[in-house]
Amino acid sequence: MAVYNFSFGSNMSSSRLLARLPNATRIGTATLAGYELTFDMLSCDGSGKGNIRPVDDDNAQVYGVVYQLNDAEKEILDAIEGPRYDCVDIQVTLLDGEKIAAHCYIANTTDANTLPYDWYMQHVYRGALEAGVPNAYSEAIKSRPMCQDSDTLRAAIEFAVHKNKNEN
Repeated sequence: MAVYNFSFGSNMSSSRLLARLPNATRIGTATLAGYELTFDMLSCDGSGKGNIRPVDDDNAQVYGVVYQLNDAEKEILDAIEGPRYDCVDIQVTLLDGEKIAAHCYIANTTDANTLPYDWYMQHVYRGALEAGVPNAYSEAIKSRPMCQDSDTLRAAIEFAVHKNKNEN
């Protein structure tokens, strides 16, 4: 059975998501009204990861990418996202106006003082550009505070995800 995932963080990047789930199908760019993008999910690696939270602002929205997954891929993604995220059912709107019932992952473990790694933010920023979000939204992602990963091997592997795609 097909399920829809709304990715608003690093999985917006098809290079990132398809490396994890090669059979996922990108449906399109969508928005989730009434939420804002944060990077306060406290990851097991000590950094911040993408999160969303509801806000009382009629103009607030988060951009993301909808992927179609099968049940087995959803289980894999649940395991990747791990216990620090809750899988939540939401309704998003594709840019053409079509509404889709999807799920996304909202953090249950947060720390507003934790910064995301630069390689993680590269995934999010590249994904935002690929999704064709408004320039102000992608520039806001690019300008977020971040830090370097002390694990230089992990950082090199993560940065290479996009280099390999660009060389093909």
